[in-house]
Amino acid sequence: MKRLLIALWLVAAAAQAQDFPSKPVRFITGAAAGSSGDILARALGDRVSATWKQPVVIENKPGAGGLISGQALLASPPDGHTVFIAAGSYVTITPATTAVMPYDVDKDFTALAFIAEIPLVIAARAGTPYKTLPELIAYAKANPGKVNYAANTPGTFPNLATEYFSEKAGIKMTFVPYKGTAAALQDILGERLDLAVEGVGPYAAAIKAGQLIPLAVTSERRDPTLPNVPAVAETVPGYSAVGFYVALAHARTPEAMAAKLSADLRAALAQPAIAKRYADLGMYVKPMTREEVTAFIRKEREIWAGVVKRTGVKPQ
Repeated sequence: MKRLLIALWLVAAAAQAQDFPSKPVRFITGAAAGSSGDILARALGDRVSATWKQPVVIENKPGAGGLISGQALLASPPDGHTVFIAAGSYVTITPATTAVMPYDVDKDFTALAFIAEIPLVIAARAGTPYKTLPELIAYAKANPGKVNYAANTPGTFPNLATEYFSEKAGIKMTFVPYKGTAAALQDILGERLDLAVEGVGPYAAAIKAGQLIPLAVTSERRDPTLPNVPAVAETVPGYSAVGFYVALAHARTPEAMAAKLSADLRAALAQPAIAKRYADLGMYVKPMTREEVTAFIRKEREIWAGVVKRTGVKPQ
């Protein structure tokens, strides 16, 4: 009897998945309206909306390192009609910088798709004595702490990625926190800062204008928009630091529905128009299975938890 009930439940779940979605789907994101993360979510939403014949509503819930948006997903019915468009830092860095997590990333979410990776660029102001990454490393070794760099506030991904680079390269640089790329760029042009570390997209115009000299990108591969700029790993073997976005669902979402969500999202991400839209933002689609996404998140969380601990960022 028990086996019959399970079989009937599975048949019903599969039928529901075939009819999915039966109402508008919500994409919850911790990105602020108008930001690159918001644009990413809207571009993907437009694509799957055409497939689903249902509207995709973007809900921006920024703040608290993604905790607000994560909790909003978990407070929603686990029926597949709510998707969490999560920045990688929400599931890798936030657990290490938060004293009391309101949820367990592994147990409370299920992976649907890897959306895009976001390499950072290490860029120097014109006029510095180093024009390449090896030259920067040599200069920083000879002048410990003299090189200063701008990145987001302590504990954010650009800050930790740069500290991780310094650790791997055996150098010491001085961190100067900034809340935005515009303010950092202004101080670089005013020769008050030496380096800026941020996504390729925000500094693309300054690089093109020759105001910033790109020394390296932090991804394992070179950035397609900066083909002559080496990856850090070409000088510092084993180094990789990329931001990313993933699509997650409530862990209690029926498996048949989660599988359909995943298939539809990944099909949308495979379309050239999406790849081009993301590339314009300095983001790159990287196909992964659900299992690969889960393993990737766990591996990244382990790496960044170690960096957080070694850099002395205290959980709040």
